[in-house]
Amino acid sequence: MSFKRCFSIAMLIVGTVIGAGFASGAEIASFFGISAINPLNALFCALLTFGGCALFLFLGSRFKPNDIGGLNGLLVGKARPLLDGFLLMNSLIVLAGMLAAFDSIGKSFVGFPMFSLLFGALAAVIVTRGIGGLIKLNTVVLPGVVATLIVVCVMSIDGKALQFEFLSLKPFTSVVYVSMNLILAAGALISVRGMKPKEILCSSGIAAFVIGTLMFIIILALNSADFTSALPTLDMAKAINPVLFILAVVSISASIFTTLLTAMNCLTDYASGVVKSRPIAAFCVLAVGLLLSVLGFERVVGALYPVIGGLGVAYVVLNIIFFIRAGCRPVRRLKGNVH
Repeated sequence: MSFKRCFSIAMLIVGTVIGAGFASGAEIASFFGISAINPLNALFCALLTFGGCALFLFLGSRFKPNDIGGLNGLLVGKARPLLDGFLLMNSLIVLAGMLAAFDSIGKSFVGFPMFSLLFGALAAVIVTRGIGGLIKLNTVVLPGVVATLIVVCVMSIDGKALQFEFLSLKPFTSVVYVSMNLILAAGALISVRGMKPKEILCSSGIAAFVIGTLMFIIILALNSADFTSALPTLDMAKAINPVLFILAVVSISASIFTTLLTAMNCLTDYASGVVKSRPIAAFCVLAVGLLLSVLGFERVVGALYPVIGGLGVAYVVLNIIFFIRAGCRPVRRLKGNVH
C-alpha cells in the first residue's frame, strides 16, 4: 500500500469538499445554523463522508467506468440520461457558484470583480490534462488551506462555543449535507483507477478525519462569532488582524479553485464526448459557467445547495443498492454496460 498515493487521493476528496462554502463557513451556517450548533454533527458527517468516499472509490476501481455517465449507465441502464442531467446540473451550479465567489472576493478585496475570467481560464487549462493535474494541485495547496482555517477558527473560539443543546443533533441534515458534497466528488473519485481495498479505506479515512476535524472547529467558531455575513470565517480573520485576513483570503481562494477544478473536470469529461476535443470542451464548459455565475454566490449556497443535497441523497442510495447487488454478480457482466 502506498501512503503517498492514499494521501494524494484524500487531498482530492478534501479539495472537492472544502470549497468556498465550507471554507467560509457559509455552507455549514446554511445547513445547521449560524450559532448553537451541536459540534457532534461533524462526527456524524465524517462517518458519512468515509462511507461515501469508500463507496465511489470502490465502484471506480472495480468497474472502471469511463466517466460518471458510465457509472450512471450501470445504475439505471436506459434511464441514464436522467441521472446524467441531474449530475450535470449539480456540477454547473457548483461551477457557477465558485466563479461567482471569485468575483465577490475580487470586488471586495481589490475592487476588480472579474477574477472569474482569470481563474476560470487557468482551471480550464489544468483540466485539459485530466485528473492527474487535479490530484497534484490539491496535494500541494490544501495543507496550507487547512492550516489557515484552523488558525482562524481556533483564535475565534470563546466560551459561547459550547452553548448548545446536547440532543440537538441533525442526522437528516447531515445526510443531505454530505450527499451534496459526495455527488460532486463522485465524478472525480470514480476516475481513480487501480486502488487496492486498503488504499481505498486509508484514503477515505484520511479525508473523513480532515473534513470532520475542520467542520468541528468551524462549528465551534461559528457558535462563538457574532458575524452574519455570507463569509463568516473571513470576518473572523479580519477581526483578528490584517495579515491573517490576507492569508484567509488566499486560502479561501485556493479552496474555491480546487472545487472549481473538480466541477469543471466532471463537466469536461462529459462534454469531451460530444465535441471530441478535451481543450475545446473545457473552455465551452467555462463559457457556460460564466454565464450562470450571474446567480451570485449567496443565492447558490443559500437556496440551491440544499435542493442539490436532497436529490443527492437519492443518488447515493442508488449507488449503495448497486454496490450491494454487485457483490453477487461477476465484474465482466457489469463492465459490459460501461460506454
